[in-house]
Amino acid sequence: MEPKRKSWMDLFNPFTWLAALLSPLLRFLGLLPPPRTDGFENISKADVDEAAEAAKTSEEAIDAIMRDMSPAEIVKAYASAAPEARAEMDLSVLDFDAQAWLLKLTDDELTLLAMSTTAGCARSLEAREVKPIFPKRTAAETATAEILRIPAEADEEERKRLEIMERFRQVRRELWLAPGVPNPQPRHIPRTLH
Repeated sequence: MEPKRKSWMDLFNPFTWLAALLSPLLRFLGLLPPPRTDGFENISKADVDEAAEAAKTSEEAIDAIMRDMSPAEIVKAYASAAPEARAEMDLSVLDFDAQAWLLKLTDDELTLLAMSTTAGCARSLEAREVKPIFPKRTAAETATAEILRIPAEADEEERKRLEIMERFRQVRRELWLAPGVPNPQPRHIPRTLH
């Protein structure tokens, strides 16, 4: 729970000064309620030990995964990670020169390495310069996209003309019925009677 921020205008409020002077005295006499403790949990020692054991186990699992990773995979993981996560990554699998090279890369170079394959990261690590190899595009990525046409003014006029012609045909069909025969599909219902 975030404490309420006070403005500088509170300094001019006489009740603020009175509360600041009298609240310690009132709290000592038990006339003011104690501070709220809603945000705190009742945690036992077993809960703390269990959380510490879970953290230790997950840390050991992460270390085991990092030991099993090749240097190229570590370079790819480092390049793909967020800047905050990069600061916490263990690069001890790489030799000192490789670590120095990796730490000197710019954000653009790290982005290229993140988009590269693991083989591209291995080639870049060996040459100590960014030489990415990008994965081949899949068939879904190479399929041509449907190009939508923006109607020209003449096309819009033609559409309007065809719509008016269709409405006129419907009205003509309604008007040419035999006298006394009701329209089986009325399109126009007059609102007033003449």
